[in-house]
Amino acid sequence: MMRKYTGLTEKYLLGQKKRSLLTIIGIMLSVTLLTAIGTLAMSYQDKLVRQATQDYGDYEVSFNGVSGNDVPRIVNQAAIGSAGVIHRIGYAVVSQTSEKEKKENPFAAPYRYLNVKGYDSQAMNKLQVQLESGRLPQKPDEIILSSWSLNYFNPKPEIGSKITLNLGERIEASSGKVKSPNTIGDFGWDLDEKFQPHAKQQYTVVGIMKPAKNVTWSSTFIYSAITYDDHQQTDPAKPYFIYATMKSMDKIQDKSEAIVSSLGWSNVDQGSAQELNRESVIKNVRIEYNNELLKLFGKSTYDNVNQSSLYAFIAIILIIMGCTSAVIYNTFHISVLERISQFGMLRCIGATPAQIRKIVLKEAAMLSLIAIPVGLFTGTILMKVLFYNISLLTLGFLNGMHMVISVPVLLAAAGLGLITVYVSALGPAKLASSVSPLEALKTSGSTVVEQGSFKRLSFANSKWLGFEGRFASRNIRRNKKRFRITAFSMIISIVMYIVFSGLANIMGTTSASGINYSYSLDYQGGSRSIPNSVYNKLESLEGVSQAYAFYNHQLQALIPKEKVNPDYYQQQKGMYSVEKGNEYRTDNNYLVSYGINGLQELRPKLTSGSIDASKMNDENGVIVIQKIRMITEQGTNMIIDQTRFKVGDKIQVRSMDSHGGFKTVTVVGTAEQGPLSGDYVESAIIQMITTPKVFENVTGDNAYSRVFLQANPDASPKVITDYFKSLVQKDAGYSYRDRVEEMKQDRNDAITLNIFLYGFIGVIAAIAFLNILNTVSTNLILRTKEFAVLKAIGMTQKEIRKMVLLEGLFYGIFATVYGSLLGTGLSYGISYLMRNALQVEWTLPWISILIGSLGAIAATLIASYWPLRRLSRIKITDGLRGEN
Repeated sequence: MMRKYTGLTEKYLLGQKKRSLLTIIGIMLSVTLLTAIGTLAMSYQDKLVRQATQDYGDYEVSFNGVSGNDVPRIVNQAAIGSAGVIHRIGYAVVSQTSEKEKKENPFAAPYRYLNVKGYDSQAMNKLQVQLESGRLPQKPDEIILSSWSLNYFNPKPEIGSKITLNLGERIEASSGKVKSPNTIGDFGWDLDEKFQPHAKQQYTVVGIMKPAKNVTWSSTFIYSAITYDDHQQTDPAKPYFIYATMKSMDKIQDKSEAIVSSLGWSNVDQGSAQELNRESVIKNVRIEYNNELLKLFGKSTYDNVNQSSLYAFIAIILIIMGCTSAVIYNTFHISVLERISQFGMLRCIGATPAQIRKIVLKEAAMLSLIAIPVGLFTGTILMKVLFYNISLLTLGFLNGMHMVISVPVLLAAAGLGLITVYVSALGPAKLASSVSPLEALKTSGSTVVEQGSFKRLSFANSKWLGFEGRFASRNIRRNKKRFRITAFSMIISIVMYIVFSGLANIMGTTSASGINYSYSLDYQGGSRSIPNSVYNKLESLEGVSQAYAFYNHQLQALIPKEKVNPDYYQQQKGMYSVEKGNEYRTDNNYLVSYGINGLQELRPKLTSGSIDASKMNDENGVIVIQKIRMITEQGTNMIIDQTRFKVGDKIQVRSMDSHGGFKTVTVVGTAEQGPLSGDYVESAIIQMITTPKVFENVTGDNAYSRVFLQANPDASPKVITDYFKSLVQKDAGYSYRDRVEEMKQDRNDAITLNIFLYGFIGVIAAIAFLNILNTVSTNLILRTKEFAVLKAIGMTQKEIRKMVLLEGLFYGIFATVYGSLLGTGLSYGISYLMRNALQVEWTLPWISILIGSLGAIAATLIASYWPLRRLSRIKITDGLRGEN
């Protein structure tokens, strides 16, 4: 008997193909969502890992300043999977700084050096040595040179040519003392230093290196050069640098400390590698952790960052599971409600509650076997199409982003889909099994009239909506279960849109591009001033769209205590340690001007106030850049207001090299970023943007030593670069930077990031729309008999259409209120959970609420259109017989 009852499942599914298809679509969409999000997450993580590897290195921990005797003891540790070793071979002089250059730039180094280092093959791989041309060295007599160093050789070396280097040490001329080495990078020089050669070495140039992404001002005089050394033999007297990847990332700090302990080291400093060419003097052995890479795997040495990322990830998964469960639950619940009479018949002929439950659960299992594989396929294809379209655009960082089809993701999506189907079917199965046979036969589950108050929709009873509005208001309350299912489906869709668009905005905030200029010209000569004639010439050059004279002067300022953001003060107490009455005296302030045209660039970035150059000149007006990006000691990436200045506030300032009194500047506006910046300031400084006249009034100086140029990307750069080269040849104090290619990449990155984010939001919006479409359409189709009754008593098709559309509008208004509240709360909750890893100021998502709410209402109205057309073609007699 049991077999016969459960055998009804197949017959029902085949007999009600459209209803079964709608249920399959609901399950399929849920699995599609899980698959798409999992694939996006894995692909994005893969891209971030490769980007972090390129920028910071493919290692997890480095041991710096290790003696030669300890190198094999570390490399052969059981916890270490692989390790690359580097050591300094020595310096070599490329050229001596000319007397003219020294005269023009009194702070120039006496020589231009090569810093020659020996890398083994693992080190070259782990530190991601990037080549412009040629290949990596494979023998000790082969070398690769920085592209920036080539012009200072005489003659200029080419790939395949041989060079002879006098290797030696830098010493203090006055004392003869050898300068202690820095880290693998270089930082600074002494004006009285000399070079002491020790040995000659001939090398064959086999490659040219790209300039390092993270460069310092010392890179203009000290250039990197790399040769090969397998480090089979090490010198006990030399320091070595070991870059290691552990066999497991778990408890990486504990493992590193255990290695140190086993070697009996003392005075070991530990830190976090921020850049590939990190500059810091080592006195003892130093351990650095590549946290930029580790945090992408949730294995950062900052425990709070790991926990925060994990909690946020779990919260997102739970939201997805909750939403998908709701979609499936809605589908099954509506199906069960409309079949109450059928289950009642089965009860009358002897079916037990357990058998009824098994019928519903078997139905869920059979539909899952069809829908889940289809959902996995459609989710994968959807992502494939997205990535293919992006690849056609050949834009930005997504150009190197590959779709990662992860078997664990597919298995997890299938498993979560199956679990959510089973859990979602339990409620309807229980409902079906609890049906009273007599009650079920007496009435249909879809037409039970429930008592209730309609006061909450009293506005819908207004005469201006007509009797259709009154019918609609009563219909949505007449069957509370159906009302809750349909409204809940819309609420879920709004919640999903608000939450995931908020996540996309956070990603966009943390991926902003940097300063926006094509070229810059600097002058470090004796006068430290670029003549106006040079600026005018630059402004008139073909291809230059805008030129900005850059004035910059450090100030001492008196900051009222109440104007310092207390949260920022907790992070940077040392900056506000000098008190003067009710004010802090600070030195980290800069008065900056980009010229009058720079103020135009600042207008879109104002958060308060306005820009009026003449008014600023009259009042010594400044615009304060309040926000800053910083990484706290706990590893939190934070965007925070430094100050709380408002329009009209006064600030006392004076030049750092002045012993006179303070001058007053007036805050005429605040902004989050500078005129040419696409990112937040990362230095702990307070910038005040002003006009050239105010700059001169406050500092007594009207000189500028830098000019930024924005160029037409379609114009030839030759005219601009030729003029730069002519300036450098005439005066060695000039130098310039060409950022045209970098600018193209920055623009491409911004465009592709938006494509990626809005593509992601598009997936969420499409699934939310289909969720509403499925629920509303199912709801209307299953009310065929009800609409036939209304037609039989005299309602026209037009009146029914108006009634149904008003129902959709009422559903939308109800869902908007609750969906907006719930979505906003969850958005804030996820932002709160992420606070230890990434702290971005949370703002009320008004735009997402508006778009999500209008989208839900529009989706409901659109979802009503097709069923209404179908119902209009059904005859009254067929509808009354329930042939739907």
